[in-house]
Amino acid sequence: MHIEKHFRFPLLVLGAALVATIGCGGPYDAVVTGEVTLNGETLGSGSVAFLPADGGPTAYAEISSDGRYDVYTGKERGLSSGDYSVTVVSLEPPATERSQVGGPPAPGKALTPPWYAMAEYSRLKFQVDSGSNEINLELNTTPPEGWQPTRRRR
Repeated sequence: MHIEKHFRFPLLVLGAALVATIGCGGPYDAVVTGEVTLNGETLGSGSVAFLPADGGPTAYAEISSDGRYDVYTGKERGLSSGDYSVTVVSLEPPATERSQVGGPPAPGKALTPPWYAMAEYSRLKFQVDSGSNEINLELNTTPPEGWQPTRRRR
């Protein structure tokens, strides 16, 4: 009984230290924030996706009205460090609240050029380091080399 009391305090301290070390930071070792601009003008809506080069879960962010974004993987803030391709999509608000038959409205007109929606053409490739990363996404309307718009079917 005397020995049990003697080991209880060190075990509690060790347990608390492990919880503090492991439990506070979440499962990801990197955080990415930044601002999104198109031709120097802030984008005030849309979404950003970080697609890992080595596979694994894609991380997402919503672009806020001030053009800022903060990346999440699922419900957890952050992502794993590594190489990423990034896509960005921003649309105008829909013209109506409902479709003519009462369903959801058609999406608004694209504000970002279509190549930014495809990782192979976006030209947005980044190394995300462990810790805090500030990655500003500076988009422009100049098509990437090799870009061919898709034809619409009739």
